[in-house]
Amino acid sequence: MSDGITWVAEEDELLPGGYCVILARNLTPEDLVRRLVPDTQPRLVGPRTQEAFEGELRELLRTTGRHYPMAGVRYGSVGDLAFAVGCGQWELALGRHDTPVIWYGNVHTYELYYFAEHPNVPEPHFRYSHNGSVQLSFDIDTDEAPYLFDGDGDDAALVADMERAAEVTAALELLEERFGLTLPKGLVLTGELPAAVIKSPQQIEETRS
Repeated sequence: MSDGITWVAEEDELLPGGYCVILARNLTPEDLVRRLVPDTQPRLVGPRTQEAFEGELRELLRTTGRHYPMAGVRYGSVGDLAFAVGCGQWELALGRHDTPVIWYGNVHTYELYYFAEHPNVPEPHFRYSHNGSVQLSFDIDTDEAPYLFDGDGDDAALVADMERAAEVTAALELLEERFGLTLPKGLVLTGELPAAVIKSPQQIEETRS
């Protein structure tokens, strides 16, 4: 049975800081992670729970004594989807305006951003991209109409349904059904997944040298 993606909006399932979820088709999980850090190599650290990896990132930041983003991802695959879940200060490295172009080639990517402390500031955001361009992008805000990048109009019906969605969970269910999206709830919340540091002071210095 698929876990879907609607559970990320459940109040008792929120991770600290909320969710940055990037899913992709036609990419391996490792290639997805590499595309997230085009200027350097991610530092693979092996299987970690979310809690353990968040603690490691905080300790790394503390020991450096410097104010840089300390961001990582835990990653894996489910069915034909590769996925990466942001950890640490992901909003400073993988925020909705900062994620690098990862959808070149015959790759489908699906990005979902959902903040925990203030889930409507900014609004939850979804973006679907394929073959080098953004196809669909909107804030999941039931008070405003979504906006669409889709020259062929393939998702016009979805946008109309999104406009009528009464809450975020209902909107996520529509996206889940349209794109066949799922994320393994148990593994993300309490299980161990491969982890990688994708932005740290050491990596920044290595890039500059």
